[in-house]
Amino acid sequence: KGDDRKDDDDAAKTGFDSHPVKGEDIVSSTTCVNTALVGRLESVAPIHKQVAGAGVCTPASLSSRYLSSSSSSSAPVPTSRDTSIANAATSSDGVVGFPINFDVQSKIEGNESQIAIIELEPGQVLRAESGAMMYMTDGVEMQTTTGGGLSTGFQRMLTGQNFFISDYTYQGDTKGTIALGTDFPSKIIRLNVEEYDGKLVCQKGALLCASHTVDIQMEYSKNFSTGFFGGEGFILQGLTGNGDVFLKAGGTLIRRELADGEELRISSGCLVGFSNGVDYDVQMVKGFQNVIAGGEGLFMTTLTGPGVVWLQGQPPQRMISEIARRVPSGGSGMPIPVGVGGGGGGEGNESGGGGGQTSQ
Repeated sequence: KGDDRKDDDDAAKTGFDSHPVKGEDIVSSTTCVNTALVGRLESVAPIHKQVAGAGVCTPASLSSRYLSSSSSSSAPVPTSRDTSIANAATSSDGVVGFPINFDVQSKIEGNESQIAIIELEPGQVLRAESGAMMYMTDGVEMQTTTGGGLSTGFQRMLTGQNFFISDYTYQGDTKGTIALGTDFPSKIIRLNVEEYDGKLVCQKGALLCASHTVDIQMEYSKNFSTGFFGGEGFILQGLTGNGDVFLKAGGTLIRRELADGEELRISSGCLVGFSNGVDYDVQMVKGFQNVIAGGEGLFMTTLTGPGVVWLQGQPPQRMISEIARRVPSGGSGMPIPVGVGGGGGGEGNESGGGGGQTSQ
């Protein structure tokens, strides 16, 4: 009423710190319509403007509080657990797990020989090459399977991976950590498959670990000459699906982006991988002298854009071949003396000198 508002204005002007509003003054029943509630609150707006510094709520906040409380009681609010369950992903072999935020939960350590360290939260799954694990903290569990049956295991073997694959999950309440290493001194690179049109083609055995939603497929060479002389064999490793992959490369790792129609010729064995859209072929080395004395053989690998390619400066097979070439074959080579050095020669000279003094 007008008299009530006049008394309230007088009370505010005399210096009262607050003017409480009773519930029955705002709304008389829960069945009141919202327009009546807002109209009643606007009728006492001058009082709240006068005593706003005393912490009295405004009509807008009262109406929003009342409306939110009434609406929340009628409809359930989804919990964080319901939201996380909706974000769970299923792999092709039926493994269910939450995606890993590798930007926050992974890091690569080391210089010439690197390792990958990944943190796992409850319900997350990391799929890694069997035998690559260095250590895992308490609560991390390993489950080794074929990843989809015998045919899937044999298919993975043909791409350079092991027959079995290991899934790592964390069953604790906080976080677990797992560290993975390589079988050869290598650099490690993390790539997102979705950023490259959902497919990456790599050399045999390039995969270290990946999201459980990434699948390994066989990628065939398009012709006989490419498979026989390309240095990578007839079958390459195709990585498809959603998520991130960790690849390993020997020596220095190089990334090059090719424009449409741009051609890049590389030495056989230096290829780590390339994105979808890059054409992979071989070409014969020109010149008889280059073939005989060039050291690159008869063919070179040719990559044609558009796309991205990754190269390695020290292919493992090249290093293994150099080591094997320097190891003498059994029985046919000159024996290598063991224990012959400066110390042995010194002892012989001393004994010889002593003999000479005795004869004198």
